[in-house]
Amino acid sequence: MHSINSSIHSVTAFAPATCANVAVGFDILGFALEDVGDYVTLEPRHDNKIIIESIVSKDSLPFSTDNNVASFVIKKLCQDLKCDIGFSIKIKKGIPISSGMGGSSASAVAALVAFNAFLQTPLSLHELVQYALLGEELVSGHQHADNIVPCMFGGLTLIHSLHPIEVIQLPIPDLYCVLVHPHLHVSTMQARKILKHELSLKDYVKQSANLAACIAALYSNNIPLLKKALTDVIIEPQRAHFVPGFYKIKQAALKSGAVGVSFSGSGPSLFALAENKHDADEIGKIMSEQLQNEEVTSDCWISRISNKAAHITQSS
Repeated sequence: MHSINSSIHSVTAFAPATCANVAVGFDILGFALEDVGDYVTLEPRHDNKIIIESIVSKDSLPFSTDNNVASFVIKKLCQDLKCDIGFSIKIKKGIPISSGMGGSSASAVAALVAFNAFLQTPLSLHELVQYALLGEELVSGHQHADNIVPCMFGGLTLIHSLHPIEVIQLPIPDLYCVLVHPHLHVSTMQARKILKHELSLKDYVKQSANLAACIAALYSNNIPLLKKALTDVIIEPQRAHFVPGFYKIKQAALKSGAVGVSFSGSGPSLFALAENKHDADEIGKIMSEQLQNEEVTSDCWISRISNKAAHITQSS
């Protein structure tokens, strides 16, 4: 049984939005963004119940303990640790659901980080990741950590192993990320279901070469090589139909100086990397205009890749 610090009455944690896959690293690469993310507040209860007290979100989210990712992971953790306590949960969503920005991961991670602050002997990040994976499985039907890990650890991460979890922190390039969220709905479960389970040897070799070149470019700070490497020949072509005019948008961004363009996670959000803030602003504007031409409205964020992980913002 893990002891709870009874002197703490409320903890709020922030977990950042993330960009997963990064074109060439399906299910293994991801990076954290600045500013945009989810907040989860936990307040102890003495009736041992896990209750969602409030949700602030533009989207409709479940209040059911077993269906909401934040309450689901807290309930599971309390059961496993045999904690004789319950929690009231308040969720403030900054990430649209089904956007490809790691919204479910952020809610789960923020809840777990907040819970960890109540423990007299906190769990390691690697232990917390295992519970966040259960939350991801609840939402998408599959345990994948490419959003969870950068959210939990910060920075640009490579997942070398899932069980046990092994994380490699990669060098963060001096680039800006343009993240454009079309107002379209694509669930992670839907986006994974359409993927082929077999691929050609030719595509496997090409994608492996691109991934290897991407990693080499990060360690050598070789932006021209990174630009050549960020080409997804496997997943992106299968998901391009999710966003009207996808290839027109990508080509316009590349023509405007983008280092790379692809889906953020399972989409429909798109990311582009830019060498400076001016280029990032222009690329974001052009991508949004291209979507508007397809009669699709969108939101846009400009962010550095953040080395700041999910963290406590308030405790009392």
